[in-house]
Amino acid sequence: MLEIDKVGKDYRKASVPALDDVSLTFGPGEVVAVIGFNGAGKTTLFDMAAKLIRPTRGSVRCSVPPHRVGWCPQRTVVDWSLTVRQNIALGLELRTGLRRRITRERIDGLCDLMGLTGYIDREAETLSGGELRRTQTARAIAGDPDLMILDEPTTGLDPDAIARIFTHVCERAQQGATALISTHETSRFAQYCTRVVALHRGRLIADQDIEDFLTSTGGGDDLWTGYRTLVASVPPSTPTP
Repeated sequence: MLEIDKVGKDYRKASVPALDDVSLTFGPGEVVAVIGFNGAGKTTLFDMAAKLIRPTRGSVRCSVPPHRVGWCPQRTVVDWSLTVRQNIALGLELRTGLRRRITRERIDGLCDLMGLTGYIDREAETLSGGELRRTQTARAIAGDPDLMILDEPTTGLDPDAIARIFTHVCERAQQGATALISTHETSRFAQYCTRVVALHRGRLIADQDIEDFLTSTGGGDDLWTGYRTLVASVPPSTPTP
């Protein structure tokens, strides 16, 4: 579904690459946790996977057509003058040719899922940060995309909303969709993801299924604790795999 081959990305004025020699392959049905410190390269990887930026070196190949990719960036990207309903409709209309009645039903269902029913006719510019995040995530998953790229979709959300998002992603994975997710909710997400990709200083330091990752980093149930243990074991001068 998505193949990243020996990818590197340089930015002007940066002393080190944002990504350096990263190779990954993602297939149907995977729910992948992408973890790393700020500046590790997560957002660059996501933007590259979504074909928003090009690699400096290497290649990115995706078999999913652009209209079947659901992208939720870390930064807020909504149409501020549109209502919640209209913002979600944009995502839905990109991926489906549904009749108006069915479209309305789908939007109502997404708003119920994301706890947005009470805000459905409010303009985006009047929403709080958490409400905007839910709107943006709802737009990304509208129309059941085959590839979901969700960069911090749970920021500012309460535990119930977080659980609803993770549960929905898992249900879509069971139907063959693939999800790449970065989230600070690393203890909650461990029970939902199938695989962990860990980045450190632009390099790949782990790519394991969830059970192997948790076992190899101490056997706990928090991805972040495991990540910190892993980073501590990587000598700064040693090339990572």
